[in-house]
Amino acid sequence: MMKPTLAALLACAICPTSAALATPTANEPTAQPVVLFGEEPADPVATQIQDQIRIQSVIDNMHRVTLGAIDQQADQDLADAISAAIDTMPQAPDFLTKRDNAALVAFYEERAFAPAWFNNGEWTAKARKLIFNLARAERDGLDPSDYKTPSLATSRKKGTSAGAIAKADLALSLALTRYTRHAYAGRVDPRIFSKKEVTIKPHYPDSIDALNQIVKADNPVAKMRSYNPQHKGFLALRAEYNHLRAQGSEDDTPPIASGKSLRVGMRDDRVPLLRRKLGLAAAKDESSNTLYSKELAKAVETYQSDNGLIADGIVGNATLSVLNNNRRDLIADIIANMERWRWLPRDLGDFHVMVNIPTYNLEVVKNGKTIHETRVVVGKKAHKTPVFSDEMEYVVVNPYWNVPRSIASKELLPKIKANPAAFFSNQNYQVLASVKGRTQVIDPSKLDWDRVEADMVRLRQTPGTRNALGNIKFMFPNQHAVYLHDTPSKSLFNRDYRAFSHGCVRVNKPFEFADVILSQTSKWDASRIKAMLGSNERRVNLTKKIPVHLAYFTTWMSHEGTLQLRSDIYGHNAKVKAALGL
Repeated sequence: MMKPTLAALLACAICPTSAALATPTANEPTAQPVVLFGEEPADPVATQIQDQIRIQSVIDNMHRVTLGAIDQQADQDLADAISAAIDTMPQAPDFLTKRDNAALVAFYEERAFAPAWFNNGEWTAKARKLIFNLARAERDGLDPSDYKTPSLATSRKKGTSAGAIAKADLALSLALTRYTRHAYAGRVDPRIFSKKEVTIKPHYPDSIDALNQIVKADNPVAKMRSYNPQHKGFLALRAEYNHLRAQGSEDDTPPIASGKSLRVGMRDDRVPLLRRKLGLAAAKDESSNTLYSKELAKAVETYQSDNGLIADGIVGNATLSVLNNNRRDLIADIIANMERWRWLPRDLGDFHVMVNIPTYNLEVVKNGKTIHETRVVVGKKAHKTPVFSDEMEYVVVNPYWNVPRSIASKELLPKIKANPAAFFSNQNYQVLASVKGRTQVIDPSKLDWDRVEADMVRLRQTPGTRNALGNIKFMFPNQHAVYLHDTPSKSLFNRDYRAFSHGCVRVNKPFEFADVILSQTSKWDASRIKAMLGSNERRVNLTKKIPVHLAYFTTWMSHEGTLQLRSDIYGHNAKVKAALGL
């Protein structure tokens, strides 16, 4: 039998039926290889091996070309399928869905409709991690059911069509768009509250950029979760929330019934349950079982101190309210508070003022550290201090108090009409009215007060010790006409419950606060401000505007790492929980 030539072997590899055309027959003479002078005759075996290597190389190249063409076509089919799926997306029922869909369209148009999460028809490693972590969104106080992710079984190798792969790619992008929006801005629109209560517009992320950032990130899960607030307060609260979740939501201790405040020496059937709530062992003998002892009062004082209550060792309604928060309710409260962290600006300011309304507390924060802290008095339930952010621009020393029209008509005008002379002789109020087109101070005795209505005049209190604003006010002009100020009613700062104002925030030790605020303005401090007391109203402009945040948190972590709880004085937390379905 004749040895096949290279042409025959190649022909056979390409098309077996063509081998006969290239293989010599038995009757044909075999061509002998030509050997030049000085050369050794070629080894037939080595020649055949080299021929086979060259043939395999040709075949491999042909396979690569063929497979490349197939892959290119498959990728194009997938891009076409993604484009078609986008064209047939259902009409969005609301603004936010429309916004998410628009981001999706723009994201894929920038990519020429190439898949973001598939490579050669298979899920990328990044995509698998993202799907797994979206299913664990509860770690961030979010609901995994809001982020519908596709099946990991989707695979071109397993026969999944281009249309189904396209829908899976879109589904993951949509889930990520929704997650980053929820993580960044929250699931509850703050505008469910009246504008008098909460004046915050949702601040949504750039959803197109969010998808691009996650696609490109070496750690896509970390990038995805970075859309949650990165404030220390949020991160600390989230850590405690996950700690409580790990413990389970069941609390086997029933609530302690309300009743007389417990004091040392009293006997009460609630004492054994109180001991359990505090994690203390039962009393050693039965006679002490119901006794509220000095030892128990000490434990209560420690608990009160840790939770921001007055540490007097007396178990009253405020202490019972904190003690009776069971774990399930507490987890729901924390989720609602985490939600409100999402409403705050991402940049609170390197130097800023934070007022937490439910805690009646003010902090000045510089570079992430609290440098000043003091008690405040906030608005009554009927005159809630609004929740919003703005910038402090100036300080006023010896301020007039321009009485808001609502206070003048509802509270002051009836007193004036009852006895005008007595009112104006004791209260240091002035009456302003428009006379011939000019606003002037007029003598109140010249008016017939029985015929005067609130919109005819304006009342203001002159500077001095009786002035409702005290000696100084801190201005961040806003639509609510709310500001921080001194007060002559100093005793209110000693109370646990401090919701007594008409909406403005009264500051304890205002000149210490002023010293901290003026540290950002050259040549000014509290001593210079005090030197101005007793004179006319003076305004001091701040060199740099200072962000002020009036916030509402009923749960948070103290600087010492202890979970703090406060009463929901305005009902805001309950409303957010209801909106979240908690």
